[in-house]
Amino acid sequence: MAEGFDPRDDGYAALLDEQGSEWTAIALEIGNEERSRRGWWQGLLTDDLPFPLPRFLQPSIPPTIVVVAARPVSRSVAELVVFPHTSRRGDPTYASAAAPRISAAIERISAAAGAEGAMLSHETMRGIPDDGNPASQQMVRDVLGWR
Repeated sequence: MAEGFDPRDDGYAALLDEQGSEWTAIALEIGNEERSRRGWWQGLLTDDLPFPLPRFLQPSIPPTIVVVAARPVSRSVAELVVFPHTSRRGDPTYASAAAPRISAAIERISAAAGAEGAMLSHETMRGIPDDGNPASQQMVRDVLGWR
């Protein structure tokens, strides 16, 4: 995908459909566990540099799953949820490293929807209640096995 996310081959949408959920969803992944970890010597040598490191020396994004879920709310209104879950396996220092790419993806979605004449509103969420939403922490943990 354009921002570097890879679709997971986990059948999440089919599972939701089998369960009779009103939601449809896809899980996307980005990041690399090993490259996201940096040794103490890297921090010692690079934290106070007055210039950014070349891209190949920068730590990678920790493993992050982004669930994109949608459902109809009424005949002409739909709800779209885009929510990331960073894995505990990566370096917690860079837990929000995927945020700029997620923001760019949301901007692209918004631009495409706006070009179609759709009205949009955005809301930032710190968590999603487990009310059947496929992007909730419990669904991601229990159904997708994401830790």
